[in-house]
Amino acid sequence: MQSLELFGIPLLYVLAVVAFLLPRIPVVGKFFNIINTLIHELGHALMALLLGGEILQIQIFSDTSGVTVTKSKSKFKAFLVSLAGYTFASAAAYLCFYLLSVGREEWIILGTSAIFIIMLIFWIRNRYGLIWVIIYTLLNAVLIFWVKNTTVTMVVAWFYSLMILLESVWSSLVLLWLSLKDGNHAGDATNLKKFTHIPAFFWSLLFTAFAGYMSYLSLSVVGHWPFN
Repeated sequence: MQSLELFGIPLLYVLAVVAFLLPRIPVVGKFFNIINTLIHELGHALMALLLGGEILQIQIFSDTSGVTVTKSKSKFKAFLVSLAGYTFASAAAYLCFYLLSVGREEWIILGTSAIFIIMLIFWIRNRYGLIWVIIYTLLNAVLIFWVKNTTVTMVVAWFYSLMILLESVWSSLVLLWLSLKDGNHAGDATNLKKFTHIPAFFWSLLFTAFAGYMSYLSLSVVGHWPFN
């Protein structure tokens, strides 16, 4: 495949740096980081459904935080729902890289859009979440159905995948740091601590280790890099 470079630097490296730095930029970066938030909340929602629970609502906020309100029939099932967010986000990164490895870049773009639309129809119940999903879907629709450029589609799919991968690791590391500072204010790790009485640090470390392992698998599954 034709080599792609930007200012003499392989485009893959540029995309990786941008995918890591962009989510940390105010406003614009936070918009893109919502992708990871929705994937995380989807993990909670799917686990609740699989265990026969109920999803009351999902809310997504401009600071990239999100909340999924569910009803579970037992504490054990609620425990599994809490466990699902970070682990699902890491597994989603692997799925994206698998799709890249088989040349299905457009599935990543169309798939995330379709899933987020389904989440909007059934569960997302706040204004920011509604607006975000509509804008994200429209941007991707323009890319796929109007631009119709294979190279652009590939670049965007790799950007999304790299960002999902990097954020799955970064968010786990942030949770690990929060659990070290104060185990009572460490998100899902704190919830798991309440269920099991095992320190939040243990759960955040588990999430981080799983994210690292899935990152290794994600990079390994790609037999060749398309930008060199």
